[in-house]
Order: sequence, then C-alpha cells, then structure tokens
Amino acid sequence: MTFSVLRAGLNVFLFLVLIGLLLGPYVLMIALAPHKRHKIAQLFFKGCVALTGLRLVVTGAPSERTVMFASNHASYLDIIVLGAVIPGGVFVAKSEVADWPLFGFLARLSRTIFISRNGQDAALQRTVLAARMNKGHALVLFPEGTSTNGASIKRFKSTLFAALDDVNAQPWVQPVSLVYARHVNGPQLSPGPLLSQSEREQFTWFGDMTLAPHLLNVFGSRGCEVEVTFHQPLNAVQFDDRKMIAKACEEAVGGHLNDTLGPITLDLNVAANDTESFTSLGQTAPAIGAE
Repeated sequence: MTFSVLRAGLNVFLFLVLIGLLLGPYVLMIALAPHKRHKIAQLFFKGCVALTGLRLVVTGAPSERTVMFASNHASYLDIIVLGAVIPGGVFVAKSEVADWPLFGFLARLSRTIFISRNGQDAALQRTVLAARMNKGHALVLFPEGTSTNGASIKRFKSTLFAALDDVNAQPWVQPVSLVYARHVNGPQLSPGPLLSQSEREQFTWFGDMTLAPHLLNVFGSRGCEVEVTFHQPLNAVQFDDRKMIAKACEEAVGGHLNDTLGPITLDLNVAANDTESFTSLGQTAPAIGAE
C-alpha cells in the first residue's frame, strides 16, 4: 500500500490540533457536566478515524442495556474504531497502557479501567468492573488479553466476565467482531478488494511491533475498510458460568472472521503471564469508589 510522507506529516499535525481543540472542552465538561463528556470523547475518536483513513462499515448496533462488549483485538486502532461507534463506552485495558506516552494520558482522561495481571488484584478488579456497570457504564474489553495479526484469534479468557455476577441489573454481553478487511474503494459505496495479510498488518499491531513507526505508517497510508459487527447480545444469566459466556463470544467473533477472511487460526498458545491464574477471583473485596 502506498505511503505518503506528506500525508503522514499532515495527519500527525492535524492529530495534535484535534487534541488541542478538544482537550479544553473535555476537561471543562468533566467539571460542569461529567455525564456528557463522552460526547466529546466520541467526537475525538471519530476525528482519529478520519485522520487514519479508516472507513467503518457497521453491521448491527450496540446494545443500550447494561452491557459488556467483548471484541477481538488486532490493533491500538481498535480503540478509536469502537470509541467512534459505542457512545459512552468505557475501555478496560492492561495497566501498562497507563504509562504509554500521550496515549496513556488520553486513556486515563477517558475513564479507562486499568487492570493488572497480578492474581492478587483480581477480586478488587472484579469489584471495580461491576461498580462501573452498576453506574450504567457500558464496558468494552478484549478477552484475548493481547492483540493478534487480525486474521486469527486467541482463546477468549473468562476472568473479567466474573464481574457480571456482581451487577445489580440483568447483565448482557455483546460480542463484537473487528475485521481490517478491504481496500478503501474511493468514494464508491461498493466494497473494495480484500487486503492481503501483509497489507492487513500495516494496520494490525501485535507481537514486537514498535508503536511510533507503525502509527506514522498508518497516518501516511490511504487507510482501509474496517468491518464492525455487533452480534446478538447474550443474556449473561442464561449461562451456567463465565467460561461458557467467554466461549459463546469467542465462537460468534471467530465465526464471523472465518466467514469474512476464510479459515482462520485459533491460537491456543497462551503466554505464561496471560493464563487465567487469578485464583482470588471468587473472593470478596471491600467496596471502592468507581466513576
């Protein structure tokens, strides 16, 4: 895919301008009308989608119930894509993201819940997630625990779904499929040709890829078409346990990727620090304040 230095430089400049224009109003909204600040956050995400050249093709709609969205994870771009189409969504991210330059600051500002992989923190994290849902916040999480190449998925871990047991209202889970699928077909509405895997990996971010060069390459590209599919919401109380919920989400997401890209790989290799070893998950934790 064609890279333009001029396009990259212009989009980086416009990205910084976008932050400058919206940061002040966002902070002001926190003080004056915190329940409406998600509108500015969504405007920011939509601006980022435009600057990265992504064209979103959305099928279905995000549930308006007390819901937890469960999506496959292929790139940091997933954040802006889902943020643009899920009003008021609160992301759940690994704690390392909080320390990322600029992006960590933006994540903290936008109410992201940071979670640790330390098993001793699992009960507390469960309480935090449930408290957010009890306040009416829709959570957005990536159950794979890491990103992939966009043409495969990893086993959906069930750990974070345990928070659903502590939600007061009837909780729902909605699987979401993200596919970096096609070339942008100019102004035409007809779909462009499918991306090759090497082309797809100009947008997916995984393994030992470095963030800054990858982001610059995205800003300098012509973008791609991203398919966002909201599957049928699942009533969490109809499942025997969290593992069955995770499996149902994994099957819905994996099935859609398979239909779009052809046979995909289910990567069952789990890194040592990605295992579901949160042995304290079922313990209770003192109630804490959650925004």
